Amino acid sequence: MALLIRPAGAFNEQNSSLIQKKLQKTLASRSEHCCVIDLATIDSINNHGLITLVALRRIANSNGCKLYLMNLNDPVKYCLELTGLDRIFEVKQRVRNRNYAKIAS
Repeated sequence: MALLIRPAGAFNEQNSSLIQKKLQKTLASRSEHCCVIDLATIDSINNHGLITLVALRRIANSNGCKLYLMNLNDPVKYCLELTGLDRIFEVKQRVRNRNYAKIAS
């Protein structure tokens, strides 16, 4: 099973710490090999959202879990490209059908 994180609205300081805590707690209690962050419903991202993506990647990597970003809209793609973060994240348009354990939305 893979983990699915699907934040909605603005990816900002308010919801980013909650998502980080949920991922840390989930990965501490079970072993997963894949975590997908579905950004389809994100309408904006700021520096806190970008920092959160980096933190989520670090958390996943330290727990042996591969992190993927999926369904990036143009403003989010632009922010990742502008900051150079597009080179450290693996972006997928689609991920094969999997059973997902949804941990945040």
